Amino acid sequence: MSRDLKEKGWEKVQIKAFTSWLNNILAQRNLSLQDIKTDLSDGVKLINFLELLGNKKVQQKYDMKPPSRIQCIQNLHIALQFLEKTMDVKTTTSAEDFADQNLKMILGFLWSLFKKFRISVIKHEDKSSEEGLLLWCKKTTEGYADVNIESYKTSFRDGLAFLALCDKFIENKEILDFSKFSKDNGTDNLNHVFEIAEKSLGIPKLLEAQEVNEGNVDERSLVLYISLYFHAFVAKQQKLEMQREIEEAEGRLKGLTGSLEERARLASQLQDENSKLKEELEAIQRQLQEERTARSELQEKESYLNEKVGVLKQLLEQEQEEKEALEKELKAKESDAETFKKQASELSEVKINLEQQVGKLQSEVTDFSSKYKVESEGRKKENEENSKRSNAELKGLGVLKQNLEAHVEDLNRWMKYLDLDTQAEVDFSGEVRPQIMLDITKENFDDQLAYLSKKLDKENHEIVEFLKQKEMETNAKKANADKKKKKEKKEEK
Repeated sequence: MSRDLKEKGWEKVQIKAFTSWLNNILAQRNLSLQDIKTDLSDGVKLINFLELLGNKKVQQKYDMKPPSRIQCIQNLHIALQFLEKTMDVKTTTSAEDFADQNLKMILGFLWSLFKKFRISVIKHEDKSSEEGLLLWCKKTTEGYADVNIESYKTSFRDGLAFLALCDKFIENKEILDFSKFSKDNGTDNLNHVFEIAEKSLGIPKLLEAQEVNEGNVDERSLVLYISLYFHAFVAKQQKLEMQREIEEAEGRLKGLTGSLEERARLASQLQDENSKLKEELEAIQRQLQEERTARSELQEKESYLNEKVGVLKQLLEQEQEEKEALEKELKAKESDAETFKKQASELSEVKINLEQQVGKLQSEVTDFSSKYKVESEGRKKENEENSKRSNAELKGLGVLKQNLEAHVEDLNRWMKYLDLDTQAEVDFSGEVRPQIMLDITKENFDDQLAYLSKKLDKENHEIVEFLKQKEMETNAKKANADKKKKKEKKEEK
């Protein structure tokens, strides 16, 4: 194979490897690139990549969307200065090389970074960098048939070394069974292992199986590709170690939690016991204090009761006399109540009679009005007089209705003095006026109405005065009873 073809193969390997590497890192900021040659030319993604790689922030302000070549070159200068000052990496690649999309210089720049951060960090026993990587491969594949790693140039051609590395860390015979492969099928071995590495370990397929088998891949490409195995395995071991540490920490935490819970339970139990002892002691102290207070109060009460005995005897005698007087008064009031109920019944009958007469009068007025309407033709003058009379009668009926309503209201007010079950303390003493008799004998309707209204007004006045008198007597009686009860309570104390 010509030198030009080898160089193009190397570029292809580098482009694939570096694109994967940059995208894995830029994914932390949801960034990615498709073409290394063009996507780094404005300096924005290069700055983000270097910040993530060095775990530091660029302090200089840069243009997130550079509008021209000048701003792009300024961003690239900031990135290269940041790389040199903070990560101590010097490079011959210039800002203009990135801006001009010089692929060879860009790949050289990325190879320098990859070698520093991904290959130089590889150490195994007393070897480092490429030698350390080769020694790691040798130690890792010890014991595998037909695998003897001595150099990059010859030891990986038949693919068994790659298969041994994958078999060492995948440990799943359904995915890879090393015993099924032979060194006589080098190209098939390489094709198979490259597929497995990409699917199971996330290692991109950078090399062509036939070129590796024929020895046409340069050492730099092999080193770059094999280093991906080392970092994949290291990452896996770190993940397993981290998981183991997490499990151990969880176990310790669980044990510590159990210990703390037991201590808390014992503390709570001790606190409960202390609280109970404290409550018992306080109860004993309260009991002793109560007993001392009770003895003192008992002595005072004994003296006081002796003094009260004589007073109570006098009060009992006085109360007996008042009781007998109240019984006599109650009997008299019961007699008055019967009389009052009788009068109320008579008033109710009067109300019914008045309602009947009002209904009769209303019927007569209606008949009279109908009769005069039929005969209105030819008797206009007479009809007008009758109309005036009807209006006067209706007016009289209104007056009568008002007096009746007032009379009914007074009757309702009287009823509370007739219910002896709920108004036992009402005083019914006093004179009860005679039954109201209605005498409607006047021939003229106006005279009858005036007479009836006058009698109703008089009756209403008499009822109101009577109710006021009864209310005053009841209130006075209630006040005397309350005064007596207060006096009794005071004496009991």
